[in-house]
Amino acid sequence: SFVLFALFAGAFASAPFAPCPNSCSGHGNCENGDRQCKCFDGFIGADCSLMQCPFGPAWADEATGTDSAHNLAECSNRGLCDRTTGTCSCESGRFEGKACERKTCANSCNGKGRCESMRTLATLQDPGELITSCPSSLVCVDGACTTRDYSKCMTTYAYATPWDSDMMYGCVCDEGYYGADCALRKCPTGDDPLTGHSADTTNGVSVNEKQIITCTANGGTFTLTFKGETTTAIAYDASVTVFTAAFEALSTVQNEYGSAVTVAYTGTNTKACVDSGNSITIEFTQNFGDLPLVIPDGAALTHSSAIFEPLITSSTSASGTKENEFCSNRGICATDTGLCSCATEYSTSNGYNGAGQRGDCGYYTSVTDCPGEDLACSGQGVCSGPPNYVCSCEAGFTGADCSQMVCPTGRSWFSYPTADNSGHYTLTECSDAGTCDPESGICECLDGFEGSSCDRMTCPGDPVCTGQGQCLTMSQLAEIANANGDATSFTYGAIPNDPATWDFDKIQGCYCDEGFHGYDCSLLSCPYGDDPENNAFQLNERQKIVCDESTGTDGSFFLTFRQQPTTSLAYNAKVSDVKAALEAISTIDSVTVELDDLTLDATATNICKAGGQTFYVEFLRPTGNVPLMTATADSLEEVTVTSQVDGSKEWIECSGRGLCDVETGLCTCITGFASSDGQGNSGVYGDCGYKTPIVVEEE
Repeated sequence: SFVLFALFAGAFASAPFAPCPNSCSGHGNCENGDRQCKCFDGFIGADCSLMQCPFGPAWADEATGTDSAHNLAECSNRGLCDRTTGTCSCESGRFEGKACERKTCANSCNGKGRCESMRTLATLQDPGELITSCPSSLVCVDGACTTRDYSKCMTTYAYATPWDSDMMYGCVCDEGYYGADCALRKCPTGDDPLTGHSADTTNGVSVNEKQIITCTANGGTFTLTFKGETTTAIAYDASVTVFTAAFEALSTVQNEYGSAVTVAYTGTNTKACVDSGNSITIEFTQNFGDLPLVIPDGAALTHSSAIFEPLITSSTSASGTKENEFCSNRGICATDTGLCSCATEYSTSNGYNGAGQRGDCGYYTSVTDCPGEDLACSGQGVCSGPPNYVCSCEAGFTGADCSQMVCPTGRSWFSYPTADNSGHYTLTECSDAGTCDPESGICECLDGFEGSSCDRMTCPGDPVCTGQGQCLTMSQLAEIANANGDATSFTYGAIPNDPATWDFDKIQGCYCDEGFHGYDCSLLSCPYGDDPENNAFQLNERQKIVCDESTGTDGSFFLTFRQQPTTSLAYNAKVSDVKAALEAISTIDSVTVELDDLTLDATATNICKAGGQTFYVEFLRPTGNVPLMTATADSLEEVTVTSQVDGSKEWIECSGRGLCDVETGLCTCITGFASSDGQGNSGVYGDCGYKTPIVVEEE
């Protein structure tokens, strides 16, 4: 014969299975009081059989407060966790790292650049771009300048505190290459030979960049840094020839086709540094345009005088006003070869409208019209005529002959910060996440980016969000954020130009439909419920409602729970009507509704009366500490909702007594547990919240 009995907490010793499921799989401790596994770090699940994956700041998520987002998430919300190995399977080709916390560099920068973070990129910025002088007031630590700190002239903008500083990666291209993935080749640059001369009444005469180095010393050495490259040590007594050779040895100083600089010392000085100070003028004769400052370092200089301290400074005396454009703005750059296709009558120059080897279209012999294959300015611009013959292109067109189309610009995904910890606000073509097609004016976005200017990060999934969710921006996700199911007033990026929320309209994520979850909404959600084995004294949520119809007998109201409203309830509705209305909304499965005065006939008593009728709603499913319902009254004195008992039961996946199969959305209950009614009895919810009887054979 067989005996059927319920297994209670005290009966573990006689039960024919381990106190905890699968003995916690060897990955946790068994709390015998409630047969609950306490998993070791890195393991999860009712029996600790599942592995947890690494966490990182979420690429996209719902805000947890105003302008508070990018909270820690498994696989950074850009990958799925393999529960058997604890490794993240990141969105292919777009994200990488143990927690999918790094943006993948497109096409590995085509082997023509380095993949770096925004934090590292900030350190690569040329400090000479940010200052126009390195004066004694900056270098000298004290008034007498007995202590000097040349690093004060090497300051760049940091990018360390924004959420994406170690997450957003991009390509830092090798010399001669550019583009979001370093796929494009740079063409030679140069000065437009028809502008900036004495006959140019529009622009005036253009000049070369001139900078002045002032050195006071009679011993030691110094160095100069230009565009991030530093000279070898230059002796204090270096001649003009030695100084020039050391400076021109820098690869950042253009000297392939002629003398790169003209150097002059003050008066009759023959040494770079003298007792009372020598001014060294550097005129850039091949690097055109407004150039970054030369940064000096005189830490190794000495001075024997008791009057002077060793010091070297720099400043710009004349900013370069010559053009430094691809193909001297007189040809079209072929970005696949890096060669200029010069307009008719133009050819490679020496930088000064003479024949040369720069490859820049900066030399002409005779010009009578603006560039254009068939028409001046290709019929898409206005020719200025003599003496400049410059095309002013119509909106949407660009190039020396206006033959190319302009692509949309957007806030850059990957560029130098414009202030400490402030980035992504520089407008660039295709947002630095795509390549412009000059024939169509359309941005060809890199994989993972979309929008006319590649200004938005694409949502995962094919179709988007697996067809089981909405693709929303960070600001939109904040607007639908909830707290325990109730709507919030959170915003993200509502303050204009806040560096902390630069991504408010650029980064997108999936908001999954009911019943689905995962970064791409590809996973099915399993039922939730109360742990039936928890021995703590736990209660259902119970809320008190008072309906006062003192103003008349034609009023009504409706209740809202977790943003879902009931149908309208008339003043003379019964508690059964309230129960039916609540259980009809999607956020409630089961409730009980009863009058405060149990002596009244519930089938005949109205839920509203003059002075207030009190009744109670007890939540059977969902369990837990649920939010208060709200009441909206029409032609009634008042309807109030207050908490009588805060729910203390759990509301957890598979009631904490099963494992969720995300492919089916079904709970696999551990031995001894099955589907419940939400209150510990056998039921249909598939939540593992029912403690099954054990059949034991009687000897």
